[in-house]
Amino acid sequence: MRKENVFRLRRPLHDLVTGFCSQLAPTNSREGRTPQGDRTIKKLIVVVAQTVILAQMFGCMLITSPEGVQAQYGIWTSALELQRIPMRGAAWTAVLNGAQEDCSNPDVGNQDDDTNVYVLAAAIVYARTGEKVFRDKVIHACEQVEAKGNPGGYALAWARETGAYALAADLVGYRTSGFETWLRNMTETYEDLENRTLREIFETRPNNWGSHAFGSLCAIYRYLGDTTSLKEIRDYWMQGFEGPNPGFRYGDDLSWHAYPYDLRVINPKHATRNGLVLDGIIPDDMRRGGPLQDPPVHTGYPWDFLQGEIMAARILERAGMPIWEAGDRAIYRAAYRLQVALEQKYGGWAATGDDQWMLPFLDRAYQTHWSRAQTRLWYHGKNTGWGYVLIHEIAVDD
Repeated sequence: MRKENVFRLRRPLHDLVTGFCSQLAPTNSREGRTPQGDRTIKKLIVVVAQTVILAQMFGCMLITSPEGVQAQYGIWTSALELQRIPMRGAAWTAVLNGAQEDCSNPDVGNQDDDTNVYVLAAAIVYARTGEKVFRDKVIHACEQVEAKGNPGGYALAWARETGAYALAADLVGYRTSGFETWLRNMTETYEDLENRTLREIFETRPNNWGSHAFGSLCAIYRYLGDTTSLKEIRDYWMQGFEGPNPGFRYGDDLSWHAYPYDLRVINPKHATRNGLVLDGIIPDDMRRGGPLQDPPVHTGYPWDFLQGEIMAARILERAGMPIWEAGDRAIYRAAYRLQVALEQKYGGWAATGDDQWMLPFLDRAYQTHWSRAQTRLWYHGKNTGWGYVLIHEIAVDD
């Protein structure tokens, strides 16, 4: 391995380990250091460094989840995983271009602000290259959103925007008590213009609002190390897949539900109604196009819903709490209904625009081949994206 490549691999780890050690070791003999104490500290430093580097080498944390499944190191990806991926091709160009975008004015209260995903791109590029300018960009953005406190606006914006900052901070090793407090406040303390917290939106809205909240909450709780809350929201959402309804408030139009007496976030496998196949339909977002009819009125909300689902599913998988198979593969069935079934029957339902980032993640999870011949495949969505992080795991033409 060339010397420069060793540097690129180890630099994010070096920052993390040296930061920890600088907090651990006294710097003045008058602070009570003894030869024996120095030797103990040095041994502990070596253990910490070796543990972090080994975790990166094997791409996993040396702990297990509540389900006994080994959890991976890094919420969205890790520095070592990225070292396996060449810095060339369309996927690298996309994330590098994103990392070079202006991130100087992040606005978590604006549901259309792309700064969050550009900050995540900067974190990915830093973890791959070790170039400090990208880490500085991430830290500056995190400091700004923290300083603003309650971002104002509606919770849908918070749901789309917040999680990417936690993913980026994790990837560059940024952690302060102030930033952690801001993230915690974003989940359960700050209220939006309709007096709702992000956690309340998650627990009541079985559509794109709740799904985006699910994704951001997963990122935040994983960053905070709050395994209890992470498992709570995972179990709550899975019950929404599998029934009975844990507490979601559905809209008045229930026509897209296969069974109005057993409401599900995604309709059950083999579900039909009035001769129409409803397997995989997302009822509370399909109703926003219109009531059940043939042909259905087109709406983009179901794909927006899936953005939150796929963000949450990847984070939870890496946390050792997978949901890809939950509800008879509910996420797959929902994506298949849009990308294949409705597209083939009516046209116009396959992923386009900023929904295309999900296709590589779906291909990896379900061994589909939906990534081929797409134009914005390696870009971002509203909440996350950048398929560069897994291009080494799927077979596509880059």
